[in-house]
Amino acid sequence: MKSITIILLGVLLATAEIFSQGHIAPCAGSQDHTGGICYGYATGRAAGRSAGDPNCNPLTFYQDPISTNFFDYYSDANLTGLQPGDIVRFSDHAAYVISVGSPVGNSRVDQYSTMRQREETNQLLEDVRREFGNWTGYYRNKLVNVTVQNSFSGGAVKIDGATVNAGTHALSWWGGQRMLEAVNRQNILDPSNNTYYVRVFQQWSTPDGPMTSISIGMTPRPGQTYRAEFDREFNITFQNNLPGANGGQIKVNGSTYSAPHTAQVLQTNPSITGEALYQVISGIEYTFSSWSPGGSTSASTIFYPGDHTTCTASFSAKPQPPPGVSAGGSVGSYVQVTWSDHPHQQVTQYQIWRKVKQQGDIPTLLTTVSRGTTSFTDYDYKITDGYTHDLVSYDVRSYFSVNASYSDPNWVPVFARQDISAERGVGEAEQAADLAAVPMEYSLGSYPNPFNPSTTIRYTLLQNARVQVGIFDLMGREITRLVDTEKNAGMYQVVWHGVDERGEILPSGIYLVRMSAESTNGRERFAKTMKIVMMK
Repeated sequence: MKSITIILLGVLLATAEIFSQGHIAPCAGSQDHTGGICYGYATGRAAGRSAGDPNCNPLTFYQDPISTNFFDYYSDANLTGLQPGDIVRFSDHAAYVISVGSPVGNSRVDQYSTMRQREETNQLLEDVRREFGNWTGYYRNKLVNVTVQNSFSGGAVKIDGATVNAGTHALSWWGGQRMLEAVNRQNILDPSNNTYYVRVFQQWSTPDGPMTSISIGMTPRPGQTYRAEFDREFNITFQNNLPGANGGQIKVNGSTYSAPHTAQVLQTNPSITGEALYQVISGIEYTFSSWSPGGSTSASTIFYPGDHTTCTASFSAKPQPPPGVSAGGSVGSYVQVTWSDHPHQQVTQYQIWRKVKQQGDIPTLLTTVSRGTTSFTDYDYKITDGYTHDLVSYDVRSYFSVNASYSDPNWVPVFARQDISAERGVGEAEQAADLAAVPMEYSLGSYPNPFNPSTTIRYTLLQNARVQVGIFDLMGREITRLVDTEKNAGMYQVVWHGVDERGEILPSGIYLVRMSAESTNGRERFAKTMKIVMMK
C-alpha cells in the first residue's frame, strides 16, 4: 500500500511538472479526487470546456483547491470588477460566471450542485448564495504573453478564429489549446521600395519545430513565439507589341491567353515561361521578333523575374492582300481588276501590278490607288477566250501605313491581248467610244504613277456632268487645266505631259490632280484629289 502511494504521488508530481511547462494533458489539472466536483466543473468551464467534452468533461473533472498557478484570486466580498469567465468562490463552493448583472447578485452562473449531483446552468448568483452562503471572492485566468507574428513586418493573424494584428498577445494560461491560423495572401507594402506584394503562406515556425498546416494548435506558455513564414508573390504581365493592333494572344506556361495576361510566381521559385505566337489580326500578319526585357529572339523563353515585371513580345507586321482579288471581264472588254477593301483601317493604299508571260513576267507597277477604291481597269489589255494570247497576271498589294509595309505578291492570272488601238494612239473620240462602258461610280486615277515624261489621267462620270480636271502644286496653286466642259456619263482619259499652261516643262516632284464634277441636273457633286509623282 505504501509503494502504491509513492507511485501515485510521483504521477501527481509529474503531471504538475507538465503543467508548469504549459503542456496541458487531455484533462488539465492535478486530478485530485479529494475535493468537490463543483471546483473541477468551474475550472473546466473556465478552461473553455463544456459538459460532454470528449477530452475533458467538467462533470467528471475534480480539483481542489483551484490552482493559483493558473488563476489569480481576488478576495472581494463585493465581487468588484467581476467579469464573464471568472469563477466565484464561496466558502465551500465554486460557480462559473456567464454574465454580470447589477447589482452583482443578478449575475448568472453555471454550476455543479453536489447536493443534487447535476449540472445547473444560467442560475441567479443570489440564489446560489442563499444555498451556499456568502461568496468570498473570485478567480480569474492568468494571462501570459505569447508572440504571434509574420515573417514580414505587421500584417494579421488569427487566434481562435478572430483576426487580430500580429504581435504579442496576452492569452489565458489555463485556456487549454488555442488555435492559430495564418492569414494567407496578405497584400503588404514593402517600405524599402514602396511596392505592394501579396504574401503566400509557407509554414509555421514554432517552439516545437516547423509546421506546414495553415492552422495549428498552441498551448500558451510564457515568452513563446509563433512565426508564420511567407513568400513574396511577383506579378508577371505578358503582353504583345503589335503595330496597329492591341491585345492578341500569348502563351504562359503552356496555356494560351488573351494578352495582356498576368501570372504569379514566388520569389523563391520565380521561373515562368512566355511564348510569343504568330497571329493574324484584321488582315495583318504578326511575326515575333524579340522579347523585352532580355532581348531574347526565341519565341518560347524562360524568365526569372526578381520583382513585379512586364514581359513584352515585339512583332514585325505585314499586311495580307485585300480580300477577293479577281481579274477578268467579258471577252473583248478591258481587263477589270476588283477587290474588297482591306479589313484594317490603316491599310490606306493599294498598288496595282501587272506581269505578262510573253514579256518575261517582269512585274510592272501600274498605279497606286487610295483606300476606298476597289477596282481598276487596265486599258492596255482586253479579255480573250483562247490560250493563244498572253497570260497576264495582276496583283493588288496592300500598303500598311503603320510601318510602311506591303503585302506579299499574290498574282491572279487572266488570258488577254494587248489593245492594238492603244498601241497606234487613236484619237480622242475613238478612245471615248472604247471607254464608254456603263460606269458604276465616280472615279479618278492615273497611269503610270510615278511617270516620265507623261501620264494618262482617267476619270469616270456616273451622270452627265460639268467636269473640271486640273493639275496643282502642293501649295494648292493651279498649274494647268486639262478638262473644263460638259460630258455625258462614261469613262474618259486625258494625257498630261508634265508641262504648265504655257507649255513649259515642270521639274520632278509631287503634283496634285483634282477632279470636280456637278451633274447637269444639279443633284450630285463629286470631287477627288490624288497625288502623282513625276520622276526624271
